Amino acid sequence: MNSIETHGLTKRFGTLVAVNDLNLNVEEGKIYGFLGPNGAGKSTTISMLMGFVRPNSGSGKVMGYDILNQHYEIRKLTGYLPERPAFYDSMTGTDNMTYFGKLAGVADLSKCVPELLAQVGLEGRGKDKVKTYSHGMRQRLGIAITLLGNPKLLIMDEPTTGLDPQGSHDIREIIKKLKGEHVTIFLSSHILHEVQEIADNVGIIKDGRMITETPIDNFLRSTKGNIAVFEINAPMIDDKFVDTVRKVKGVETVSLRAGKLFLNLDEPAIAEDVNAALVGAGFRVREIKEIIPTLEDAFLKVIEGKKEG
Repeated sequence: MNSIETHGLTKRFGTLVAVNDLNLNVEEGKIYGFLGPNGAGKSTTISMLMGFVRPNSGSGKVMGYDILNQHYEIRKLTGYLPERPAFYDSMTGTDNMTYFGKLAGVADLSKCVPELLAQVGLEGRGKDKVKTYSHGMRQRLGIAITLLGNPKLLIMDEPTTGLDPQGSHDIREIIKKLKGEHVTIFLSSHILHEVQEIADNVGIIKDGRMITETPIDNFLRSTKGNIAVFEINAPMIDDKFVDTVRKVKGVETVSLRAGKLFLNLDEPAIAEDVNAALVGAGFRVREIKEIIPTLEDAFLKVIEGKKEG
């Protein structure tokens, strides 16, 4: 089942086509990285999913509900964190959470509010006014409010922008924990190394169009021509060692550089066959690891390679 799916979703502002014939498929229980350059249409897409903006054409469902006429049902099941969450600065963190929780019809706020504050690292700060909070604390409070009512889908727009390394790490850990609780997370972010660490799937849009949507591992390998690249470290790599590797079916190329062997394989599973062949021939292998491109490198390659047309 998909937590989010759209078909031909399009939004125009005058002559500007912000989102163009967009098809999204966000699997339940997965973390989906929604990526694209500035102005690609990411925020407009999120606004349509949440019912803040009405599409000109196309359709979509969030948690099984129609984005055109079932906004209330969607918002009951969805936690939404905008890029710049707004609060009542003269109120305390606890009072902000209680207020927004009542608006959402959340029961037992006296119990869940302190639990959520502790979960996001604001234990002991709930009685402080939000105007005394740092940027990182405000982001944490925004996540806590997003989690009110135990939503099964989180839509998060740039959740770690402006945070220090510790704050970013803490929020990534919160997101990982939520995934373990079978929550679907739709994550829009420019911080690609963070997306690479936590996402299962990615969708990349440019000029309002989807240019790729795939599991993240497949996407990273596809920028290498769908070839799996592996590195072998061993105590001694001689001609016989290299010949043994070359004979394994599915090994495309073998090269020796700086005392390490680099292989291009038809698929990652062949690395197990390579290891078995080496061990069977009496060689010791310290390490066989896949070399995966960074998401930033792969993203730039795809964005620069896809032209309008």
